[in-house]
Amino acid sequence: MNLKNEVLQELKKFDLTYNLSDFENLFVLSVDAKNGDVCLPCFMLAKQFKTAPNIIAQNLCDEIAKQVSKNGLIEKVEAVNGYLNIFANKEMVAKKIVTEILTEKQNFGKFDLYKGKTVVLDYSSVNLAKYMHIGHLKTTIIGLVMKNICKQVGYKTISINYVGDYGTPFGKMITAYKHWGNKEDVEKRGVDAVQDLYVKFNQVAETDESLNDEARLWFKKIEEGDKEAVELSNWIIELCRGEVERLCNELGAKFDSWRGERYYSDKMQPVIDELKAAGLTKVSEGATVVDLEEYGLGVALIQKSDGTSLYLTRDLAAVEDRYKNYKFDKAIYVTDIAQKLHFKQLFKIVELLKKPYAGKLEHLAYGRYSLPTGKIASRMGKQALLKDLLEAGINKSKEIMKERGTKVSDANLVSKQVAVGAISFEALKYEKVKDTVYDMEASLNFDGETSPYMQYTYARCCSIIEKANTNINLKEVDFKNITSAEGFDLIKLLNKFPQTILDAYEKQEPCLIVRLLMDIASEFNKFYTNNRIIDNGVVNIKYLSVVNAVKIIFENGFKIVNIPAISKM
Repeated sequence: MNLKNEVLQELKKFDLTYNLSDFENLFVLSVDAKNGDVCLPCFMLAKQFKTAPNIIAQNLCDEIAKQVSKNGLIEKVEAVNGYLNIFANKEMVAKKIVTEILTEKQNFGKFDLYKGKTVVLDYSSVNLAKYMHIGHLKTTIIGLVMKNICKQVGYKTISINYVGDYGTPFGKMITAYKHWGNKEDVEKRGVDAVQDLYVKFNQVAETDESLNDEARLWFKKIEEGDKEAVELSNWIIELCRGEVERLCNELGAKFDSWRGERYYSDKMQPVIDELKAAGLTKVSEGATVVDLEEYGLGVALIQKSDGTSLYLTRDLAAVEDRYKNYKFDKAIYVTDIAQKLHFKQLFKIVELLKKPYAGKLEHLAYGRYSLPTGKIASRMGKQALLKDLLEAGINKSKEIMKERGTKVSDANLVSKQVAVGAISFEALKYEKVKDTVYDMEASLNFDGETSPYMQYTYARCCSIIEKANTNINLKEVDFKNITSAEGFDLIKLLNKFPQTILDAYEKQEPCLIVRLLMDIASEFNKFYTNNRIIDNGVVNIKYLSVVNAVKIIFENGFKIVNIPAISKM
């Protein structure tokens, strides 16, 4: 129910001195229930009508009050300090909202605004030469949730894990393997052995610069198609990619494409040729660059002096390929804020080339994660590995549930669902650009603003519905004289779900959804405490219908923000 719009439609039926149709954009939903349900600040009207806002508010209040009917949507109005506060008919509002939710079910909060349009989302983008660690969490979870939000508003989505399977890190890996590697050990231990070699390379290279020169040479050999270099790098990629796919699947992140940087290794020369033909390149100290100084974007390096390519070159080839394959209407890159300049340069070059997808590219930048003990430094092996975080989360969940005396049929599955929910919630709970500290102990708390708290609240809803074992006839549900304590404030929160989806899409802020879900969980538990839903075996149908509505919103919301819905905890 679009409460604001319906109140506006009701007001249009009244004979008023002021034509409110010209001020529809000024109406807002009230934040505090004591100020009604919909509010009109009269300060802008004061400018136009040259009358004090408190007088305008009072005049409107008097005129509306005379025309309010018992069966109308507007119950009463008040004028307070230049604001017109409108109180809606609680019975009518509650009935309509709950009926909509229980009727639409999983479709409540879905839109077809972008039906027929395609969005490509590039996220996760793990470097296969490294472990998947906590630094990959935000891009993977935020990207996944943005994909879900885009689906919710009607897009066809294409998710791409643009894996780092190319570049100097693989030159480093081959160098490390040649110096210290053992084939049998690498085959046996897989990604663990690969990471050990990568860390050793960086440790030794701090005092031996010749190793970096050797790594660059091996990468150049990869680009030139040298048989040994290609075979070794392909071997490393195969060993590492399986582990990355497994971890992504554990988190619920599945991709439509795993086409990484290597795929574009033979597609970059046409990009360079096109840039040259457009007159955009010049040579600087032997390297090919695009000068973007006049746009405040510095100089973009396209090809090194030794002929090897860079991320920007490969990204130009990749976006061309994606547009050719998907004819996208929008492409979103989900990376940390440190890559802001890179994407500004990419988008500007695309614009200068007058590509059909210029203006359709967006960079969703997020702040970085750190641990309570300090920042992550994967290069030197001081990392919080994702597999370790997940395992620790599962073990901690089991421990907490055991302490609480929780009895479930599959403790391993529930513990994993709690851990995945906690990881997702931690990545989403703040505005995306904020640097945040990942505190696993706090994230798994069943009390307070955490994912387990919301999951437990959902499980409570499921338990009540199962115990009631009663079908709801919406025509018979009576919301007469419903109060905030009896669920009216909760029902209004539920009604915010569709608009919150739209706001999260427009602002690219998934945190808006998890915050609403947290508010709903908190308000539901107040409702549960204040009211007997089942009293001595007698089911209160009004309250039960609210519980059902809450359950549906949780299910719809959890699915979007990648928090597993657990029916028993």
